[in-house]
Order: sequence, then structure tokens, then C-alpha cells
Amino acid sequence: MELSAVATGEGPPLVLLHGFTGNRTSWEEWLPELEKRYRVLAVDLPGHGNTKFGDADLAADLPYVAAAIDRLLEKQGIGKAAFIGYSMGGRALLHLAALFPHRISSMVILSASPGIEDSTERAIRARADDALADRLESEGLETFVTEWMAQPLFETLSRAEPGRVSREKTRKLSGDGRAFAQALRQLTPGRQPSLWHALARMELPCLIVSGALDQKYVDIASRMVASMPNARGAVIAGAGHALLLENPAATGAAVAAFHAEQEVS
Repeated sequence: MELSAVATGEGPPLVLLHGFTGNRTSWEEWLPELEKRYRVLAVDLPGHGNTKFGDADLAADLPYVAAAIDRLLEKQGIGKAAFIGYSMGGRALLHLAALFPHRISSMVILSASPGIEDSTERAIRARADDALADRLESEGLETFVTEWMAQPLFETLSRAEPGRVSREKTRKLSGDGRAFAQALRQLTPGRQPSLWHALARMELPCLIVSGALDQKYVDIASRMVASMPNARGAVIAGAGHALLLENPAATGAAVAAFHAEQEVS
């Protein structure tokens, strides 16, 4: 698999990894500022944007995606980079940190988890995501996107600026429903190894960000910070899981402060 990515700006490399049903344009609100300081590489993850699943990718999981990111950096002539990953992109980033830590100078994890520890819970989640993928294929992308954005995880989207939410829905509807279904089946947390045990070995600087209204991920973030040697947390007021939609300014400010600290350290 070859990941599609677009590079803009100049400076130290910064790689952006979007969430499920997003694509490299998910960061559009942050890009103007990021491009002033960094060579930004915005990636399309498998099944999203211009990164397609091939016949050889039927066993692709997040360790497989981490290896693809490693190859992308090699192709771009990048030895190591700062990374930001949101949700599914954050999970991919954690697998990169576990398998290719030499590729990362620092990382920011937005609304993401190291995985599901219990094997029975993983199996339940895999079955649930398989069923969701089946519904996506049978009912179509528009119905799926409407229901996806209305699920309890995103109930606080009602607090976000309506135009921003509308643009996000348009972005999701521009995707490929069958490719999203394949991503659901293959990249589900139900089929990924748990990385909770590996966090203690992740010694690189890390910022873990959660929305104050997303209690599940506030708790996950707190536990991650306690488990990692060089991590700190940031909780964003007035935001739930969708940090880039609900409070992008405060989230961006927390990330910028973290990056500024890395530059002077």
C-alpha cells in the first residue's frame, strides 16, 4: 500500500493523520498557521481520500498502516517528524510509535485510545463494526453519514459552528462508501492489538488531548499520561470527541504551546 499525501509549507516536517471518514483536508482550519512554521504532510489513510485499498491489502491493520507511514517518510526523504493524529489517526500514530519510534520527534494524540485490552470486548467490537460496515454497504453512504454524526459519541456537535459541521458532512459524503466499509472492518479497534502494555516504552514527548465533554476519552487520556514517561495531557473546555469541529481554536492553541516547548527544549 502506498499512502497518498500532500506536502505544503517549509520547515521541520509535521505529519497529520485524520480520523475515520475524514481525509487530508480535515485539517484545513489549521493549515494556514501550520504551513508558516512546518513542512506539513497531510496524509490520506487507507480507504480515505486518494489512498485506495488494493488486492494485496485484505489483511491491512494498524501495524500495516504504521509500516506504510514508515515507507512514506522514506519516500519523502524524512528521517523523523512531529505527528498529530486524531481518533483513528491517533490510533495509527500509537502503532507507529510502538513499531517505528525512531520516525517520531514528538506526537500529539487527539481523542484516541491505545486499544481494547480485553479479548472478549475486542471480539464484540469487531462484530459490531462488521455489522456497521454491512449496513453502510446496504443502506448507502448518505444514510450512514447522517447516522454516524448523530451517534452519542458526537452528540456535542450541536455546540459546534453549523457551517463547520456542514462542511464536515460534505467531506464525509465525498468519500467512497465501500472503502469506508473496508476500513471499518480492517481498522476497527476490535482487530488491533492493545498497546496499553507498550505505553511505558514510548519515551518520546507526547501531548494527549481530550474534550471535556467526552468523559470516556478524558479518562483514557488521564490513564495514558500516567502510563507514559514523557506525556502530558490537555483537556479542551466546551468540546467533545470531535475536537477539530467543536473547539479548533483552543485545541490548536494547546498543540501550538506543546510544539513551542519542543522547539526550545
